[in-house]
Amino acid sequence: MPKFEVAAAYLVGTLLPILEVLRRRTNFENFESYVDDFIGGGLLLFAAISVSRHRAYGRPLLAGAWGVLCGGLYGSFFGQVRATSPSDISGLPNGAVVAIKGAIFAVAIVAFVRSVVSDRDRR
Repeated sequence: MPKFEVAAAYLVGTLLPILEVLRRRTNFENFESYVDDFIGGGLLLFAAISVSRHRAYGRPLLAGAWGVLCGGLYGSFFGQVRATSPSDISGLPNGAVVAIKGAIFAVAIVAFVRSVVSDRDRR
């Protein structure tokens, strides 16, 4: 069975861009906010594939990809928490979007820590 951080990288790396397209549809007002989920998802997928293929750079890349996602989600999550509108751009209640982003943020933090610890333990 794959380790949590690798399995989560495949799952989150696939879901992030899909969820962002479903959320924003064709609203490109904040283009950088649209693209960041594609970058994070791509990094996670590349890292997960690299680990699965036992590439030498796979484990550090996985930790880095989770770190990048944690950094991006920090601003996104707390910006959503501070949002004053009762609904999100997607039409969902703001609380639902906070819960979804919070869950993804929590997974990213746990996966980042596990990636760093498992990489350190391998040396």
